Amino acid sequence: MHAPRRTLGVALAAGLIFALAGCITLPGPRATVIPTRGAVTPVPSPSWETLAPTPAPTATVSPTSAPDALCVNGRAVLAGNDVVFSLTGDCADVTIAGNRIVVQMSGSADTVLLQGSNNDVTIGAMGKVRIEGNDNTFVSGPIESLQIAGDRMRIDADGAIGDITVNGNDNTFSAPGYGTIQDNGGRNVFG
Repeated sequence: MHAPRRTLGVALAAGLIFALAGCITLPGPRATVIPTRGAVTPVPSPSWETLAPTPAPTATVSPTSAPDALCVNGRAVLAGNDVVFSLTGDCADVTIAGNRIVVQMSGSADTVLLQGSNNDVTIGAMGKVRIEGNDNTFVSGPIESLQIAGDRMRIDADGAIGDITVNGNDNTFSAPGYGTIQDNGGRNVFG
């Protein structure tokens, strides 16, 4: 009866030896194998270089001439950007709205409203004038009353300017005489 146990013990011992034999390392060089998925496309590494700044594009816009403006039922509206208007004769109510407008008016007006910036306006004698914006030039005959809401205006009147209200800074006025001046800004010059 002892023979089957001994045979079983020897068989177990032999199986254990074979199982552990895979864990034994043998001397010699090792080889590591990494599986691949197929061809790999190389990716270039980023390169850094300092480039000179590109200058900003500049555009010069020349004003285009509009057809002669009309005073219809005593009213003229001159609106746009980069436009030249010519208005002949008198007109009771003139509105100028836009930027970089050039207006030449040979007659006079009862009221003028100028809204916008960098406009150049030449008009004859006027009643009430209101200018809203910045960097406008206004050349005229005498002005009954003038209201300014903006900065860096240049007003040149060939006649006296009546009452003036200024809400802005760095405006320059040139006239042979003035009425009441209400200056609510800074650095305005009356010469």
